Amino acid sequence: MINYFLSILFFTISFSEYIDSPENQNRIVNAESLQLFFEELAQIKSKENKVVSVVHIGDSHIQANYLTGKVRTLFQNNFGNAGRGVVFPYKIAGSYGPNDVQFSYDGDWEYCSIKKDFESNQIGLVGYSVSPLPNAELSINVLEGGATFKKITIFDDFGTLLPVIDSNSITWERNSNYTFIQSEKLLSQIKFRSTHSSNIHPDIHGIILKNDSSGILYHSTGVNGATASQYLRSSNFQTHITDLDAKLIIISFGTNDSYTYPSRFCSACVKKDFKQIIQRIKNQDSSISILITTPSDHFFKRRYSNKNIEKLCKVLYEIADEEDVALWDLYKIMGGKNSILEWQKKSLARRDLIHFTKEGYEMQGKLLYEALMYHYESDFNL
Repeated sequence: MINYFLSILFFTISFSEYIDSPENQNRIVNAESLQLFFEELAQIKSKENKVVSVVHIGDSHIQANYLTGKVRTLFQNNFGNAGRGVVFPYKIAGSYGPNDVQFSYDGDWEYCSIKKDFESNQIGLVGYSVSPLPNAELSINVLEGGATFKKITIFDDFGTLLPVIDSNSITWERNSNYTFIQSEKLLSQIKFRSTHSSNIHPDIHGIILKNDSSGILYHSTGVNGATASQYLRSSNFQTHITDLDAKLIIISFGTNDSYTYPSRFCSACVKKDFKQIIQRIKNQDSSISILITTPSDHFFKRRYSNKNIEKLCKVLYEIADEEDVALWDLYKIMGGKNSILEWQKKSLARRDLIHFTKEGYEMQGKLLYEALMYHYESDFNL
């Protein structure tokens, strides 16, 4: 065990030296496009009740929350903790979710996603939607040491779920697109019961957990196996961007977009899909800063270095220039072609040579945060 941790420590130090080398620095391309976001960050410590929201969307690398959980923690340690942000009962949808917030449920539920039954359902920012039947119940439990909450916003259509509690300390109101619930004291758990009639088919698109503090709300949502083109099926994506008051949106697709035989890869198609996501964001609010990240190095079918990654990265650089958005090149920073092998040797990547261990994802999160802070502190003197 000691040798394992020494190995990780040695690799971390060596990796830090590699990142800081002149030819391969952990920097963001077109970081000046993040100016408005950095200005919002600078106001947190000087303005009372100032909350800055970041939205990070992507695929399985994001869904588990190891990478984004690390970024969230580092941001909130430095700028303040405004709450956990968006959570979702992935278990109901037959998938996995972050382990810091647990859901349990009873009764009957239906679900859909950008990969299942999306034609006949409304899907939002999270990429999933669940529908409770009239007998359904749902409980949220934040693990010890997790982000307790006072304010809960449920993105739903009819004010479907209401808290099961006999107390005057909790109030709620229903609006057309969400239910807002507030508690006088901090909570670590809460239970809801479905209140709609049998002739209504409500959709729940996500749940936001907040407190009354200033700081960062870092919302992260991912869909296992998703591509950028599939995420375009999230018809309520733009509405939720407005509801979350996002100041920075990080887009982390690409692994599944490039995971195919070279003869089948269409770089022009991927470029079109990414641009459509970016245009949807800009059309909703042109002041939102946008950062796209390249996919990590990975192998195809565990046997072949994926030749499509460099083509996809080239396309993302073109997009950053043409759309005036920022880009963080994880592929280059982690070492480029075949670097996943080195990460796997150091127990930072899994044997499938696509995904990473918890420690590997946390290292990526630390690198992303450090890249953002470098430009925040150096380029803009904030």
